[in-house]
Amino acid sequence: MSKMTLQMKRNIRKTFLYVIYILLSFIFIFPLVYMIVSSFKSDAQIVMDMSSISAFIPKGELSIQNYIDVFQKLDYIQYFCNSIIVSACAVCIGTLINAMLGYVIGMMNFRWKKLLLSFILAFMIVPNESIIINRFLVVNNIHLVNTLPGLIIPYLALPMYIYMFYNHFKVMPKELMEAAIIDGEGYIGIFWKIMLPLSKPICATVAIMTFIYTWGDLLWPSMVTRDSTLRTLPQALRTLFISEQTLWGQIFAFGVLTTIPVLIVFIACQKSFVESLTASGIKG
Repeated sequence: MSKMTLQMKRNIRKTFLYVIYILLSFIFIFPLVYMIVSSFKSDAQIVMDMSSISAFIPKGELSIQNYIDVFQKLDYIQYFCNSIIVSACAVCIGTLINAMLGYVIGMMNFRWKKLLLSFILAFMIVPNESIIINRFLVVNNIHLVNTLPGLIIPYLALPMYIYMFYNHFKVMPKELMEAAIIDGEGYIGIFWKIMLPLSKPICATVAIMTFIYTWGDLLWPSMVTRDSTLRTLPQALRTLFISEQTLWGQIFAFGVLTTIPVLIVFIACQKSFVESLTASGIKG
């Protein structure tokens, strides 16, 4: 009887958790559904349905005119390519740089190591907005304002990602490094041949987080770019909001087009992302 009671309690708890997960899923999915459905409606229909359940239902005259208008009124391809270049460079180069720094701090012993780690933790606490002016002055002094390198460089080494790699590498078995050193391998070779291949989950996590951050960042591109040919997608989206009339249909269509790459990246790296969260103990 006690075993049946215990099993029943477990089933009730599991059912309760599933209900909570389903409710949370709906909370996160509803905005996406609203955006996708509204992107096919006219502005008048969107305003009419905005305060009712009809906002989530594809009703009325549906068309792809909003998507056509986005491509006709905005140089969407140029903005998309700029965002792809910035995000791809930040992900590929930035993840590698952060991994190298985390590897050095996490697996090597050197003077001032604790002080360096303290600086990294301090910069994690400091809001990005409070140092962005100093960052702009540095970029301006080296004459990289209104250039793609000036847009990309500040994304390449971020304290939070360095610290994530540090936490990953510091728990790696030191025997791996010692065995490789005995075999005549140097520190750089150990990183490339042993440590980096074993760090695919954390690399995927940092890559996803970097992509989402750079893909949706508006503040830094707005400060460092002057030429319209260097604008990224968030800057282009802002132009739809500051027009004389709020073009809701085009805004939602633009949002759908901008969200698709993020979903693709997350789905592609989802397995490694979950493995990294599980290994690091972040997962609940």
